[in-house]
Amino acid sequence: MDVSELMNTDAHSVDVETSIANAAQLMKDRGISCLVVLGEDGIEGIITDRDMALGCLIEGHMASECQVAEHMTAQTQTVAPDLHLGDASIMIIDQDFDNLPVVQNDILVGILSSDDIFQAIDREMTLSPV
Repeated sequence: MDVSELMNTDAHSVDVETSIANAAQLMKDRGISCLVVLGEDGIEGIITDRDMALGCLIEGHMASECQVAEHMTAQTQTVAPDLHLGDASIMIIDQDFDNLPVVQNDILVGILSSDDIFQAIDREMTLSPV
């Protein structure tokens, strides 16, 4: 199985200078929990709803004045849609990623989460006879 078979194609991105307030609104509007953060050189990181809550809001920052770059997890690692899911799983586990951006021809085409992988494993184990 390849990454393309399991990835979420509803991946969204924001610029490093996007405010936390705008990023949070985008997440709410789209029903998602993370965004890929883009800078001048491409993907610079991931910001999650948890990053926002634990970083910006708990620290008492103004969400409208805080930029995603201040609270994102720096991550430039990406995977291709045709990468074997086993290889992507090893990357997620070894590098302790929750999400991996999926890129093809320098374009964000999806996101693969550790939850996606664990749910697929759970489904496979449930369907497989013991």
